Amino acid sequence: MPFFLRGKRPVQDRKKKPGSKKRKPNGLPPEKNVEKKLNLPADLDEEITSEEEDYIKRDQIQVPAHEKEEEDEEETPQEKKVRLARQYLKALQEQKTKDESEKLDDDALGVRLQEDVLEASGMLRKNVAHLYTEPLADDIYRMKSKQQKLSIACLAITSDEKFIFTGSKDCSIVKFTLEGKKVGSVPGGRKGTEKEHIGHTSHIFAMAVSSDSKFMASGDQGGYIHIWDVESLKQLKTFKKHRATISGLAFRRSSHILFSASHDRMVMVWNLDAMAFVENLGGHQDAITGIDSHVRESCITSGGRDQSVIIYVLAEDKQLRFNGHHDSIDGVKLVNEKTFITYGQDGSLALWTTLKKRPHCVVKEAHGFQDNGQPNWLTAIATLINTDLIASGSMDGHVRLWCVDTKGYRSITPLFSVPVPGVVNALAFTASGSHLVAGVGQEHKLGRWYRQPEARNAVVVIPLEKK
Repeated sequence: MPFFLRGKRPVQDRKKKPGSKKRKPNGLPPEKNVEKKLNLPADLDEEITSEEEDYIKRDQIQVPAHEKEEEDEEETPQEKKVRLARQYLKALQEQKTKDESEKLDDDALGVRLQEDVLEASGMLRKNVAHLYTEPLADDIYRMKSKQQKLSIACLAITSDEKFIFTGSKDCSIVKFTLEGKKVGSVPGGRKGTEKEHIGHTSHIFAMAVSSDSKFMASGDQGGYIHIWDVESLKQLKTFKKHRATISGLAFRRSSHILFSASHDRMVMVWNLDAMAFVENLGGHQDAITGIDSHVRESCITSGGRDQSVIIYVLAEDKQLRFNGHHDSIDGVKLVNEKTFITYGQDGSLALWTTLKKRPHCVVKEAHGFQDNGQPNWLTAIATLINTDLIASGSMDGHVRLWCVDTKGYRSITPLFSVPVPGVVNALAFTASGSHLVAGVGQEHKLGRWYRQPEARNAVVVIPLEKK
């Protein structure tokens, strides 16, 4: 029959020519496409078509590692953010409350997320001061070690509230639990034995603990900084670059970056992961008397008789300078990233923010007057970070608690006072605000011009109750 009269054969009657293969649009045989896409093993049928590849079980085919990486790379930035957010929410939901029986509800979870965002930006402000009530005298207890025979000059509390470290003018370090049990100590040594003695050989004036409770740092009158393991109290490293008394130590939160301040007018930065010196920072014209740091890559210092406060912003390599006291500034503490408190020999308590070069509010003669008519020095201060609660100590026999106006910055209002005989050389809140710890001595940590023989050299723990 002529070819132009032939009709089209039914599909079922069509036969493939021997050796013919169905082609893909790219011109490659189907088995080549499958092998290229799936990297099929050699023992699979070479005649498999693209329509049949959906029937192949993925668990029977080993996908190369580089193809898995390509699949992960297909995740968009937005999808990654969603995935990380879900992981974070899941982690928060798995946290249990104090009774370890109830999980965080949705409202508490939302509050926690909001607090994390505000804290990261330095804007977190919790108004809790009005909730506290004056503690009973019977609830206050003292911790004393026979090893520390002179005044307690400094202290530090771990973030998990398990341990309290105290440093004394007799060069010793003692480790207590919050309940009052002594669990470790490092005796002081004699001057001149720095190379042989493990520990300090001069008065200890500064202490700090990292936020993960891994490292504890202590500094002394000879300019030595010792790094200790918190759990074992084993000495890990000794730094000696300062040329005068170490007056303050502070860890940047969530890191192992340590800031040290000295009477040599220098601030030094240390990296404890590498146990190495990073850089030094100048700017003060007199001995630095205090230092503090929080979340951001910066620290704040008080400059003694140069009557200035400097914020060192490391990321931008700049300094912010503040002036306002009429006498030596003896210390500085952050309330939050943008608010701080200073105190000094003029007996004043000053409230500052980074928005103004002068104090927003000043409380003069905060702890009354001495017998000679001069105001009592403020010798220590503590802030419950990111709240409106602060505490101050002096030599008038009382620790006073205050409420700070963290919105309008117009007032520092007294709450109540707690009788603590002696000179309060150090103060610190526990992370939860459940306790206030004071380091007390018969004399000021920097000298013996004033002495109270009736006082005891001890650590005073003040439980704080809420209404």
